[in-house]
Amino acid sequence: MTLPVWGFFAVTAPLVMSPGPSTAVVLRNSIGGGTRAGLLTAAGANSGSFCYGLLTAFGFAVAMQRWPSAWLVLRWAGVAYLTWLGLQSLARVVQARQVARGTPGAPAVGGWRSFMSGFLTNVLNPSLAAFYLIVLPQFVPREAPFVSSVLILTGIHIAMAVSWHTAWVLAGTTLGRVLSRRRPRQVLDALTGIALIGLALSVAL
Repeated sequence: MTLPVWGFFAVTAPLVMSPGPSTAVVLRNSIGGGTRAGLLTAAGANSGSFCYGLLTAFGFAVAMQRWPSAWLVLRWAGVAYLTWLGLQSLARVVQARQVARGTPGAPAVGGWRSFMSGFLTNVLNPSLAAFYLIVLPQFVPREAPFVSSVLILTGIHIAMAVSWHTAWVLAGTTLGRVLSRRRPRQVLDALTGIALIGLALSVAL
């Protein structure tokens, strides 16, 4: 039985390319920490996607349908995390002013923190959870082996997302170099913080 790969691609591509929490966090960390931080963030985000692929393949989708209250927990955890990331970006605006006045600022974000910020962003994203637990299984034909089919579709989705995230890493690194002066960086951090908090509100509503 052949999987409807092209149909899956047609549905998934617009979702991957729509601005969302993972794209915002990859761009944010690329601007603040360079290419390495951005790539590690992208790796973390897609590791989160892979976890959902495994959960879907081995029956977690059924459990989530049985206990719908788990969706509320996932949604509000995601809202809280995106809000926290947004407040961090806004806090960097204040820290930049303190550095300009001679007060030590925050240390650079490490590789592990970059990875975990991407991972938690996707794991706590209810839209991604819905995609994997509800939408993706619809592309598995009844006669096809479910586990291997889900893992194949998961691999396709992750390959698309990695390509998209890598483009944003390059864009963020370039922006970080161009906007290396304090005032443009403050404006960019402020806009990023506002965007992340806006995404948190959209998830909440």
